[in-house]
Amino acid sequence: MFHASRIRRRLGALCAAAACVAPLAAQGWILTGLGTNNPRRVFMMVGNGSAALWQNNGTINTVSLTVPAAQLGNGAPQAMTSNSTQSASPYDGFTVCSPPAQVYVGAAYQRRVNADPANATLQVTSPTDLVNGSGDTIPFSEISWTVSALGGDPNPTSIPAGTFAGGTQFLTSVAQGTMRENCHTFSYANSAIRASGTYTGRVTYTLFTP
Repeated sequence: MFHASRIRRRLGALCAAAACVAPLAAQGWILTGLGTNNPRRVFMMVGNGSAALWQNNGTINTVSLTVPAAQLGNGAPQAMTSNSTQSASPYDGFTVCSPPAQVYVGAAYQRRVNADPANATLQVTSPTDLVNGSGDTIPFSEISWTVSALGGDPNPTSIPAGTFAGGTQFLTSVAQGTMRENCHTFSYANSAIRASGTYTGRVTYTLFTP
């Protein structure tokens, strides 16, 4: 999944019979000084990945939640957890996230020459709904995320918080020679009673340059 100017990583099935968490401090990093590289390259990691920057890894992680029967549809957001064990940054090994509640997200871009694009684009694509085996649905807009980082500098725009909207959403621009990273904590709005079952859907994070 690595290419000179594009790489894709997927955050696997978002399962729900529910999920949200109290907002955490919006912290993270914009690391500078990566310089230029021949060839031009991008790097992205969502959840588990390689131990070092620029290495490829095809792991797909799952974020999930089981809503207690007594809380179904009561409007109280429910926190989701992941099977990711990634706590350290691939940039320098610094502990950034605390799994399973937090999912590491990082993106870096190096260009070859000044004529190459000044920025790469980080975006996320989700389906309209999560679906169970009976065809029942939950809008993907029921799932949102807050951002934080352990010991992070106050930098809420490193990769912003948001809500899945069904379709492709712009997250941030990654300037040449920089890496942006923080931790995402996912939650389920639990706004209505849903039919029983395991609801799944896959979102795809993409980092690219023209």
